[in-house]
Amino acid sequence: MTAPPERCQQSLARWRSAVEAELLRRRAALPGRKPNLRRKKGRIAVVTDSSCSLPVDRRTQEVLLGQVGANIVAVPIPVMIGGQIYPETSAELDRDLPLALAQGTEVRTSRPSPGRLLESYQELKDQGYAGVVSIHLSARLSGTVEAARLAAGQLDFPVTVVDSAQAGLALGHSVIDAAMTAQLGGTLSAVAESAARTARDSESLFVLSQLDQLRRGGRINAMATLIGGLLWVKPLLQLVDGEIHPVERPRTMVRALERLQVRVTEQAQSMQFPRIAVHGFGNDLQALQLAEALEPLSATPIPVVALPPALGAHLGLGALAVSLSPTP
Repeated sequence: MTAPPERCQQSLARWRSAVEAELLRRRAALPGRKPNLRRKKGRIAVVTDSSCSLPVDRRTQEVLLGQVGANIVAVPIPVMIGGQIYPETSAELDRDLPLALAQGTEVRTSRPSPGRLLESYQELKDQGYAGVVSIHLSARLSGTVEAARLAAGQLDFPVTVVDSAQAGLALGHSVIDAAMTAQLGGTLSAVAESAARTARDSESLFVLSQLDQLRRGGRINAMATLIGGLLWVKPLLQLVDGEIHPVERPRTMVRALERLQVRVTEQAQSMQFPRIAVHGFGNDLQALQLAEALEPLSATPIPVVALPPALGAHLGLGALAVSLSPTP
């Protein structure tokens, strides 16, 4: 029988094929003359950060989505274990982060520097792009949006920054839709609106085996009055206006997953052609089982994607998350 990590990769491959097919479908639906997907003049690029959970080549930072990823740049979010800073794409981080979380070692993240984002914008300008839409992790969870705005202000080049108020593949689908809009001839404002619309209409829900990492990282300030009661349960959480909020308070992980599936079902049924993604962290088999249960609800193949280190560092081992986004 195929091992869980290989099955996760297979689910990701099916999803990537569907994403590439969707670009061709949208292109075929355009009336009249079809745009050249490979042109550069007048095109808009999309910049995001690695919390979007899109597949990236660790050596080149290329987003691995075929033609869909051709105009996307994903800037890494640094992760710190103890006093050591790791690039988010390092193999050492994959090895050390789960161990640090299991041992209770201090783990923190830092926003990408404005200089790093400025470098990406400048490179895209030099490549002949007409502008950039920079779409990032919720500003209430990270300073990345602020860094992007600081960088954009230092360059004589059109850069529109979008606070997605999302994370994971809810952000990733926003990036994909923006990139497709750009490749099909969309203007800077049209690309930004596409990103904002998908992010606004998406949902992110998750359950955690424990809240210690969120508490240490200061990511549950919005729930400060509830922490005392939540630390002893397995809460079902959701991003609401970019902040983490409790939805329900099951006492066991089994019950939490049951309630997660019910909530996802309700939201998927109210969404036009929902695209669903499942995230796990150190629990591939559990994530695969959740994806299998949700498969009938999704209009596209469900990828099972490990939380990127910038998110795993705060959600901790055993976290399970579901992203839902409508198909435009």
